[in-house]
Amino acid sequence: MGRRRPRVHRSRPRPRRRAQLRRRRHRRAPAGRDARDPGLTATVQRTKIGSLIWVALVAVPIGWSIGRVVDAMSGALPPVPWVLPLLLIFLAIAMFAGARAVTGWITERRFDRRIDALRVARSVALAKASEYFGAVLVGIYTGLGLLALDALDSPMGRNRAVLSAAVVVAAVVLTVAAVRLERAGEVPPPSDEDNGAHPA
Repeated sequence: MGRRRPRVHRSRPRPRRRAQLRRRRHRRAPAGRDARDPGLTATVQRTKIGSLIWVALVAVPIGWSIGRVVDAMSGALPPVPWVLPLLLIFLAIAMFAGARAVTGWITERRFDRRIDALRVARSVALAKASEYFGAVLVGIYTGLGLLALDALDSPMGRNRAVLSAAVVVAAVVLTVAAVRLERAGEVPPPSDEDNGAHPA
């Protein structure tokens, strides 16, 4: 009589092994999905407009004091670079353009490959820094402009007053653009359709 061959039992994956495989499959997301999901953007605390106003008000006496010290030491008001308002306007235009792109990426769901969640978070951080930077410039050059009003009889005083006013206006525009970019980076709350809730 022939010998029976022993049956070979193939080992089946254990339940724990199956659960691990399922978890790994779920963790693997398609390329570009994480970068395009607006829900992955980090939420940060919104900057209060009142805080920016207080920063500008505190910077006014600082700018006035700096002008007084420079005037006492050199006999002239501190110079105001004419390129500064142009640079601030250029930065404001870039912030407005960035706010429009971020709004389209998050709200209108125009998934642009050049924008991802990390870049949106960096844009929001840059906007917050630009808000306070613009507020400080508004206060400092307001103080310098007030000091230059006492010297309007001289061409130097008129020049300092005009350039200080131009810097203040450009800094206000930059601050508004930065606030707009920060607001654009906020993720809207999920709607009822996203949560799966249907009206009765």
